[in-house]
Amino acid sequence: MAKVKVLYFAGARDVTQVENEEVTLTNNTLDELTQKLVLKYGQPLQAIIDQAMYAVNMEYVDKQDETNEELKDADEIAIIPPVSGG
Repeated sequence: MAKVKVLYFAGARDVTQVENEEVTLTNNTLDELTQKLVLKYGQPLQAIIDQAMYAVNMEYVDKQDETNEELKDADEIAIIPPVSGG
């Protein structure tokens, strides 16, 4: 079991209405975390997560490894949506 801190940026912060929160996990995977967050915040967050990058303790997670990424107690996970603008 792990308690992790999730940091939200840009659109993810707009959807959740919080800058960060703590989430307790039982399987300690990034996949479990995203499933819990989508259950809590719904389709608007799912749309963002589908295109977002993740960083665990300020280290980007390779897109191919996202579902298998193991998390430890006190890890910080940043959800970073794509940036757009002009």
